[in-house]
Amino acid sequence: MEVLMPIAVLSVGALFAYIVGRLSRRRMLTGFVAFVAVLAAGHGVYQIWGILRRGEMVGWPSTAPGEFVSYLTGNHLGVVLAATALLLAGLVSVFSMRYMHRRNIGKFYALLLIMTAGIVGIGFAGDLFTLYVLFEVMSVASFVLVAFEREEWEPVEAGVKYLVISTTGSLLALLGIAVIYTYTASLDLSAIGTLLLERVGGPQMLAVTAMIIVGFGVKAAIVPMHTWLPDAHSAAPSGISAMLSGIVIEAGLIAMLKVLIAISAIEMGMLLAILALITMFVGNLVALRQTDLKRMFAYSSVAQMGYIFMGVGLALGYPASAAFSGMRGALYHILNHGILKGGAFLCAGAFLFLLGTRDMRKLSGIGRRFPIVAICFIIFTLGLAGTPPFNGYVSKLLLVRAGADVGGWGIFMAVMLILNSVISLFYYLGAVNTVVFGPVPEDRRTVRGLPLMIVLPIVVLGLASLALGLYPDLGFELIDPAAEQLLSMISGI
Repeated sequence: MEVLMPIAVLSVGALFAYIVGRLSRRRMLTGFVAFVAVLAAGHGVYQIWGILRRGEMVGWPSTAPGEFVSYLTGNHLGVVLAATALLLAGLVSVFSMRYMHRRNIGKFYALLLIMTAGIVGIGFAGDLFTLYVLFEVMSVASFVLVAFEREEWEPVEAGVKYLVISTTGSLLALLGIAVIYTYTASLDLSAIGTLLLERVGGPQMLAVTAMIIVGFGVKAAIVPMHTWLPDAHSAAPSGISAMLSGIVIEAGLIAMLKVLIAISAIEMGMLLAILALITMFVGNLVALRQTDLKRMFAYSSVAQMGYIFMGVGLALGYPASAAFSGMRGALYHILNHGILKGGAFLCAGAFLFLLGTRDMRKLSGIGRRFPIVAICFIIFTLGLAGTPPFNGYVSKLLLVRAGADVGGWGIFMAVMLILNSVISLFYYLGAVNTVVFGPVPEDRRTVRGLPLMIVLPIVVLGLASLALGLYPDLGFELIDPAAEQLLSMISGI
């Protein structure tokens, strides 16, 4: 039951948050209910982590001690995904206490908790049916949250675009799962690989693998399946932008990775590496042209997913030399990107709260008025660019190490990652120069203060970035068991 508890707590918390918000319409009280639910779910994930560290199995439901019919299975990969999601969800709950309007506040927090429950469940899913259902739970909640501020046309348009494109991808993934079940009569992630190898030929396997990559790749924002992302991330409420960029697209990657390893499709590693190269270049080059702060960060997320896919692609394509180092770098960058990009979008939300605009030219000099937020904004942007001593530097260094372990093509990929980091530095420094150090327009009226509930989550994420950059072993304690788990799965294929 331990592995079910975080999902159950978040689901019950969503119901309570909706009722409290509906009856009271008080943002602080409703946000507090959501925050408590996230804390309780976090405690459940911590218990699962403790069980796994003792070398014990945990799953739901179980038929007998040591035997599991696994709808949900405790594993270190799920712990990494759940920990990142719950960290962001808790801080977004606090941030939204003052950022969001009172109207429909219960619906907002209920949807936030449901989306988080779906993300947590994706990491712990033990069979294809559970994985797909929880993936759709996350997706449906995120569709509504993107268009939540429906008084304006932009969020509605972005939400519909997100819905159409993402649903198309989900249907392709479902078709791939249906084909897998047709050949194997099983949905168990631990069994379908062997059955497929025995019963399915090369062309059929290639078709199934393509459907899985495209289906889940839409949510993971791989180029050219990324077109929904800039609109959705920029138009959504800023707290939801932090969740979408910080963990939802990573959940799409984790879902894809689990299925690819389960169906023994590691030969697709080179394809993922090529897609990673295209993704990072497209994301960074388009981000260079943006004047909308949130849209710039959205395209930056596309590039960051390229870095993560590079690690995954090298690990799957060269399992003998880079399985551990590639997965280690990719997983650490998932954690770091969640912290950095979540913080960056919350900073953008704070500026939007103050001035009502996302245009960097109109935000000129706003950082001078709020030095604490400005310092955190600098930390997040430099961390995303991979500048030491921030945590983004550590994970990018691990990805470069994975490329060096491969040699040849891997070294080329490492050089491309470094080149893309340099490109990204141009638009990150441009944003800092304008937003923090730019001239303050003469016609700008006195700016109101920022509420503590908006500043506090930003500061927490800024401190987390510094802590993981200066003491990376804090992250390795969480990441390394997950990388070793994936290494053993790849080695067993």
